[in-house]
Amino acid sequence: MQKILILGNSTIQKRIRIEEIIKKSPNAEIVTLSPENYVDEEINNIFTMGSIFSTNRIIIISDFDSFKIPYQEKMSTLLKHCESPFEGTLILDIQKENKYLKEITFDKKIEAMIPPPWKDELWIEMLKDFASKLNKQLSDETAEKIIQFVGKNEDLLYEEIKKLCIYSNTEIISIKDVEDVSTYFSSANYEELCYDLVTKKLSNSLIKLQSIVKSSSFSPIALANYLYKYFLDLYAVILNGERKTNYNWSEVMKVSKDSMVSQQRVASFLGFNFKNDKVKKINVEKLYFLTSIEKIIIDIEELDRSLKTGGDPKVLFPNFFEKICSA
Repeated sequence: MQKILILGNSTIQKRIRIEEIIKKSPNAEIVTLSPENYVDEEINNIFTMGSIFSTNRIIIISDFDSFKIPYQEKMSTLLKHCESPFEGTLILDIQKENKYLKEITFDKKIEAMIPPPWKDELWIEMLKDFASKLNKQLSDETAEKIIQFVGKNEDLLYEEIKKLCIYSNTEIISIKDVEDVSTYFSSANYEELCYDLVTKKLSNSLIKLQSIVKSSSFSPIALANYLYKYFLDLYAVILNGERKTNYNWSEVMKVSKDSMVSQQRVASFLGFNFKNDKVKKINVEKLYFLTSIEKIIIDIEELDRSLKTGGDPKVLFPNFFEKICSA
């Protein structure tokens, strides 16, 4: 049995690497273990019993660090003492190697990390790698343009690359392809709007809103949904934060993991500034209590209902913005 350890916080890169391993064994039986489907009584059988339908198995243990501690211990013991329980491959996915895995010998260790927000060159390389996996190529300039449109969000960037790979009829995706396909008022612009709003900069928020509303691709419901998720994320960050004046990067990463909010957005909420930031971030945590965010989330739900029943977004959004900024 080959044992492979995949480390890191990148779900997309992990998925790609696992798919590549599976493609090499098209006839293998695939067994996936996750914290959601783990059954303690069956774990011995999963590791030791072969299948009558296949001689080769690929066992994928996903999100290992989210399993309960007794289950981590049990699986680690099985892996340590059962050198060849079945023919095939075992893939273990974890963010960071922990003490339960230290005594296990892995045949291969693969790193799959989301680049730090300030490492532009690594984000560009990641996009070029995504494209190459889909048999396309990107220049650095084109990758930069995509990041400008979408922002530094791994999931959104991968979806954008997939869309561009389908659209482009040449091997190399061009900047024109990006301009044709990518919506100018995309998540990057919504993010800037939301940050102005959450920091109570009413005039900036209204100026950005006016530009967005003029776009032919503007969707009031999409913007309402974006606002809803944005303030839910703020709620989760404040719930898991420490109400400190300043946060360092390791503290930002911890809050990101605990709240399950992207590192870049957590950094934005907690006032952690990168060298390439165009706007100096402040600690938004200081501006809100959990109860006030709960009220905003309820207001967004009411805004969404009003939009869906024919309300005028050119009136509803400014009124909502003024309510937040004056509170």
